Amino acid sequence: MKNKQFITQLGLKNVSKKHSFLMKLTLSIFLFCCLQIAATNTFSQKNVTLNYENTTLEAILNQIEKQTNYNFVFNNDEVNIQQKFNINVVNKNVNKAIELLFKNTLIKHQIKNELIILSKDKETYQKNILKNQQLKYTISGTVKDATTGETLLGANVVIKDALKGTITNEYGFYSMTILKGIYVLEISYVGYKSKEIKINLNSNIKKNFELTLSENALEEVVVNSTNKSQSQVKTILTGVSSIKTAEIKKLPAFFGEPDITRVILTQPGVSSVGEGASGFNVRGGNIDQNLLLLDEAPLYNSSHLWGLFSAINADALKDLKFYKGGIPARFGGRASSVLDMRQKEGSSKVFKGEGGLGLLFSRLTLEGPIKKDKLSFLVSGRRTYFDLFFPLAGDDLKNQKMYFYDLNTKLSWNINDNNKLYLSGYFGKDVMRFKGEEETEFDEETQTEKTEPAGKIDFSWNNATTSLRWNHVFSNKLFMNLSTIYSSYKYSLAAENDGPSQTDSGSSFEWTSSVENYIFKPDFTYYLNLDTKMRFGINGTYYRFTPAKITNNEEGVKSVLDLSVEKGLEIAPYYEIEKKWDKLSVNLGARYSFFRNIGAYEVATYASGLPKTPSTITGQVKYKSGETIAKYGGFEPRLSLKYDVDDRKSLKIGYNKMYQYIHLMSNSSAALPFDVWKLSGKYVKPLEVNQYSFGFAFDSKNRNYNFSVEGYYKDFKNLVEYVNNADLFINKNIETQLLPAKGYAYGTEFSVHKTKGKLTGNLNYTYSVSKRKTVSEFSSENINNGEYFSSNYDKPHIFNATANYKFSDKWTMGTFFTFQSGRPTTLITGRGTYGENENQSIFTYSDRNAYRMKNTHRLDVSLTYTPESSLYSKWKGSWSFGVYNIYGRKNAFSNYYTFSNNENQNVGISKTLNKKQFSLFGAPIPFITYNFKF
Repeated sequence: MKNKQFITQLGLKNVSKKHSFLMKLTLSIFLFCCLQIAATNTFSQKNVTLNYENTTLEAILNQIEKQTNYNFVFNNDEVNIQQKFNINVVNKNVNKAIELLFKNTLIKHQIKNELIILSKDKETYQKNILKNQQLKYTISGTVKDATTGETLLGANVVIKDALKGTITNEYGFYSMTILKGIYVLEISYVGYKSKEIKINLNSNIKKNFELTLSENALEEVVVNSTNKSQSQVKTILTGVSSIKTAEIKKLPAFFGEPDITRVILTQPGVSSVGEGASGFNVRGGNIDQNLLLLDEAPLYNSSHLWGLFSAINADALKDLKFYKGGIPARFGGRASSVLDMRQKEGSSKVFKGEGGLGLLFSRLTLEGPIKKDKLSFLVSGRRTYFDLFFPLAGDDLKNQKMYFYDLNTKLSWNINDNNKLYLSGYFGKDVMRFKGEEETEFDEETQTEKTEPAGKIDFSWNNATTSLRWNHVFSNKLFMNLSTIYSSYKYSLAAENDGPSQTDSGSSFEWTSSVENYIFKPDFTYYLNLDTKMRFGINGTYYRFTPAKITNNEEGVKSVLDLSVEKGLEIAPYYEIEKKWDKLSVNLGARYSFFRNIGAYEVATYASGLPKTPSTITGQVKYKSGETIAKYGGFEPRLSLKYDVDDRKSLKIGYNKMYQYIHLMSNSSAALPFDVWKLSGKYVKPLEVNQYSFGFAFDSKNRNYNFSVEGYYKDFKNLVEYVNNADLFINKNIETQLLPAKGYAYGTEFSVHKTKGKLTGNLNYTYSVSKRKTVSEFSSENINNGEYFSSNYDKPHIFNATANYKFSDKWTMGTFFTFQSGRPTTLITGRGTYGENENQSIFTYSDRNAYRMKNTHRLDVSLTYTPESSLYSKWKGSWSFGVYNIYGRKNAFSNYYTFSNNENQNVGISKTLNKKQFSLFGAPIPFITYNFKF
């Protein structure tokens, strides 16, 4: 079209001339185009040689322009010519050289004629911006006490504006993976001043934080920090309580000694069979269903002096966590609760100490650096000394001994940022020695004086644990703790009667028993991101139970009875994942436990079709060392869900399944230190418990008050019950005294805490039911005709109130009140006599636990006076005094019976059975203690 228009405009009339002209013109145009193309090709194929390192783009572009006829065109806002580049090419095509120059950059080039146009690759730029916005980095480290270097367990590390964050683990370690950016972090912990720090997170970083104590350790709070309160809104698990040692020391205590067990008994859903009883019962479970851990080592006896005092010195602890509802998958081996106690690590910066002097106790804790910030120690000891005053009480007590002591120790070695070692130990012992006096009597036959020898009885029991733990940080997301643990509980009973002469050497009796555990546990925590955390590992436990070793010496003839040692191996891998969304949070866990009861051991066989009694034993089966006697296993799922209604309200549900392979054999109303532990085996199956729980937590607007309500239902399978008048003491075939049983428990717990102001404290009320039913295949064996009956610790109503009031900086007051339903009991309903002189008795009983003892209640009050101390003095002291059971309530611990003679003209003299109650504490008990720190 254009060609035609161009020809018409020439105005040539002769066609042949026109054709000749057009041919010449076409040829000229063709030759011109060829020359142009040739020139262009020659120009674009121009090569360059460049050899530059760390040279500005401006200099490199200038060199290219010198070696070619090209000129560069670009926008200074898009191309930074001062940026430095490296290039090394020899006689290379300029187009290829430029491609190499701008490789892996956002600069692209385009060649047009003599121009090379540089511009930003906007598409790639936008993609990189989006990618950069999604880049995530991890900040990790530890949170410590600035004064002592002690790691802080459960400290909050929060992104201030986002109100999201994490808490430190049991060793003070935290990890957060978040988007690249600039953040303000708030770090806080109960009793410490919070800290804010601005970080520019553009790479993975390690950041350790140190917090200083607030001037008023438990009063100072941060408004936005919910961990300063007792709020249950943010915790995913149901039925979990964190307890600080300062809270333990505020509670009025028996004889002024801070007591961990008594603090646990103030929690909703927890009870005991009576004042001074050993252990505690949680949500319808027996005392052997509680896992007590001290630096991860299990304790088998939680008390001193038959249950009057806790076995653990509160001064040695830094943190306690009590699980009774949602129990994480990393815990197992017990069916009802976990009390996880962590000892202090020992100050790595300064030497310090604390202690107390009381009427019956003294305690002292020392800690400090062996090498500053590297190696530290902790030693904490406690002893009673009321036996030292026995000689002052008269001849009857001067030779008697009754005391206990315990010792907590720990070494902490901070090898480097990624490795730490902890070696901790505990030893506690109770000793009771009662010695009789020699008595002289006149023998009528020989007309001489005869001396009755003095006898003596020794009781003792002790706990001992050793834990060696290695913390290793593999990366900023993966944390490991490797634990090797030894735990033992040993007890003995000895009696001796001196012979009256050299020919009569008297008699002696000694019974010893022990429970030992060897544990290996690697535990890993992986912090995937801010909302997802995983924990996994394996727990291996070797059990060695020695039921009894008895040495008897009767008139110089020695005999030994050694009941076979029971051995078992439990291996349990586990996995937990905790995931948080906007409103919903979940903690999902899985645990599978394998258990084998292994020889060497002898197991009795019984006649088929008959109950297992001593008379139906038909023989013995001997198992070789390491041979499997019985094996069990089971899947233990754990699930906790939390839904946040808003930032002050949350709903929770949970489910746990637990297996327990060890059992405490005790048919007394309160457990004794000499009760026997037994492994699951051929005739005793593992306890299996399912627990379903739900809860609602609510905080007041200013978070001064924290409310919670929780409900639960538990079913028990393979419980151990006992035949009537069971004989458990040194019984080789103890299964003849046992009955299989099942049961259930349910309850509702209400709790409110006030955490701010001069008046602080909590109120809680629990309504609960705990039932049992024997399920023997022989109906004649079943208790109460196979009907359900109340467990020994079934207490439907429990109300607790704890209050602390601060009058001034010098004076504070603490009170504790408790009301509890009376526990179930079995009564003697009648007595018959037989024999020549009717000197033998036989009793009749009510149905098991068909009656209840009287309700119990008690009020304790304490006052603490803290005098002003010099600003230049490191010594700080305080006086604590008060009264336990201030109004002298005689709470029944047990029943006992007496007989009285009644004269009747018709029937003569008859005996009447009288029921009476025994009260352990029937009067107010005052106390005074001087506590100090330096």
